[in-house]
Amino acid sequence: MTGHGVSRLSQALVWAAVLAAPALAQNAPAPAAPKIDLKLFENAEVDRSKGCSFALWQANRNPERDRYAYIFVENIGRNSVRENARIKVGNEVITFRRTAVGGAQEFGNKTFPNALYKAEKDASYLILDLKLVAAPGEVLEAESGTMTVIRPGFPPFVAEVKGELGCNIPTPASTPATPPPPPAQKRSEAQVPATIAGPAIFEKYKVPGNKIPRGMIALAEQKMSCVANVMRRGATGYAMSEESALWEIPCDNFVYQGHSVFAIVYTPDPAKQFEFVMFDAPKGKTRSTDANQLMTPSWDMKNQIVTGLSLGRAQGDCGTLERHKLGADGHFTLIEYREKENCDGKTTPPQSWPLVYQRR
Repeated sequence: MTGHGVSRLSQALVWAAVLAAPALAQNAPAPAAPKIDLKLFENAEVDRSKGCSFALWQANRNPERDRYAYIFVENIGRNSVRENARIKVGNEVITFRRTAVGGAQEFGNKTFPNALYKAEKDASYLILDLKLVAAPGEVLEAESGTMTVIRPGFPPFVAEVKGELGCNIPTPASTPATPPPPPAQKRSEAQVPATIAGPAIFEKYKVPGNKIPRGMIALAEQKMSCVANVMRRGATGYAMSEESALWEIPCDNFVYQGHSVFAIVYTPDPAKQFEFVMFDAPKGKTRSTDANQLMTPSWDMKNQIVTGLSLGRAQGDCGTLERHKLGADGHFTLIEYREKENCDGKTTPPQSWPLVYQRR
């Protein structure tokens, strides 16, 4: 990695950095001074599987493809309380505390386009200058920006970055932190497959219609116009942990397609604890079905991605294709949306329809 000139930052943050570290201005390093040895975290070192976190990666890297990508990680606790952020310089991990923020807009979890961080150990600073965009699924994206590292005795180092702030909760929101103990009798196969060993296993299994709670069916009838007799045909379960699962339940059938609803359930007692999940649409677009419904769902089990295909008519020459990524909390994030509005009689693969949205 190589450094370059400091990018234009929020004036307030620049002054904050100057006032907080006068020694830096007085001891400006000579041009020939060595550069800051900023390193990337190996992706395995960055655990984003619990709670919320704000992570930035080097702009020319992709954490889904590259082994080394992350450059900045900041975990966020309850009430948007931020833990110390981390970067890696040489072989040392340095922690920073956020001390000032700036920018015209505040985003989720008290996140701002500009932020100043002070190191816990010395007079080192980080300055973030980001373009933030709220994305579907309560994800906050840093589309572009810079992270400036200031350390005593070194010229500033500026890295081009991208990133996101997202939350990943290991159990459904409707499940209490300490669930009640399971019934004394042995669980049925329909509730939890016997082979489940932990939350890392995403296993498909059948749920008989008589195991779908009446209250779940009644709510789907009332709120989502589902047909009870269709729902009673049974569902498909996807194990999320020993005590939680995602159920895909047929909602209604039509001549050439049908839609389903999805619910997170507490498997020891689905009737007591369940929650229907929703599917987002891109800004400015209205889904052809209810927000809780997905038309003609199909799964990429390995990557835990579900695709919905809604045809405009039986000929299949128009419609929408949407792809959603399943999170560890059982909720979905929209990652791709395609739409062909013109029913022109020309049938083409839905995967080639005009792209409306794609999560970077």
